[in-house]
Amino acid sequence: MDKSRIKIKNQNRLIWAKTRSLMESDDYKYSKYGVKTRIRWSLFGFFIRVFEVLLKLTPFFKQGFENAKNIVLNRVDLCFDDLPEDFEGYTILHMTDLHLDSLPEMDKKICEKIKGLEVDLCILTGDYRKGTGRGFKHILGPLNHIVAGIRHRDGIMAVLGNHDTCAMAEPFEMAGITLLVNETIDIERGNSRISVTGLDDPYYYYTNQSLRALEESMEGFKIVLVHDPSMFDLAADNGYRLYLTGHTHGGQICLPGGIPVVRHLRHGRKYYRGVWKYAKMTGYTGQGVGVVGIPVRFNTQSEITLFRLCRKKSSYNNGS
Repeated sequence: MDKSRIKIKNQNRLIWAKTRSLMESDDYKYSKYGVKTRIRWSLFGFFIRVFEVLLKLTPFFKQGFENAKNIVLNRVDLCFDDLPEDFEGYTILHMTDLHLDSLPEMDKKICEKIKGLEVDLCILTGDYRKGTGRGFKHILGPLNHIVAGIRHRDGIMAVLGNHDTCAMAEPFEMAGITLLVNETIDIERGNSRISVTGLDDPYYYYTNQSLRALEESMEGFKIVLVHDPSMFDLAADNGYRLYLTGHTHGGQICLPGGIPVVRHLRHGRKYYRGVWKYAKMTGYTGQGVGVVGIPVRFNTQSEITLFRLCRKKSSYNNGS
């Protein structure tokens, strides 16, 4: 990267940090599809706490807690006819909504699950703590433990979620994580390349910088990392082929059949879990590694996902 591009990147990062810091201290949360006060979130939190107290009076709480601790590794083939040949078999380890302080020894459980894996790229799509305040230093030790356990060729890339703060940027990058803030990085193999764009969280902290990042990306095979699925149509309109996301926890607490009680989505509600398609774009919404609110899961699965990109369909084991 030449000096002029580095200067522009640094300027954009400074503008983003100042803007997001102000938004974090505000009483509103900003999405592309409307502004809401945090009072509504506080009221929802109150009902969640009441429900948790009642749930603990039943045997279901223990079962839900055990469900939440059971993390599986899902292996998924994603096939694209325009994937560059040099990227046939490219592997991406995806973890979202780690909420590292939501359950005991989350970092150890994650490291056990990914032990022995060798991947091309690791991506993290936001929400690294359970709270939304300023404190986050308590998760840095577990995060560093996980980073040390990831065996990768092209790095670890991450975006922030609505539970995160812009103050995480520097310690994340010191830990060896490339934080993408409305920007794009190219990955090369032979004479080919793919591009990875990372957007800031659009659920609480949307700005038009995210839209510009989508519009300014180059042509070619493009992957976008976003904390929630709500930017799906804008990404597809700008030629992205793969959209990797999280935020919903797959519902976390679902009725039988996996029907979510709450999705925490206003736009793109049907894309709350698993593989989905929109126009020429494929998306995947991870169910999350951790939990938030009540530390339980019902009819959902805590997951880490290992993708293999291919040009044609082939068999790949699921759920190890």
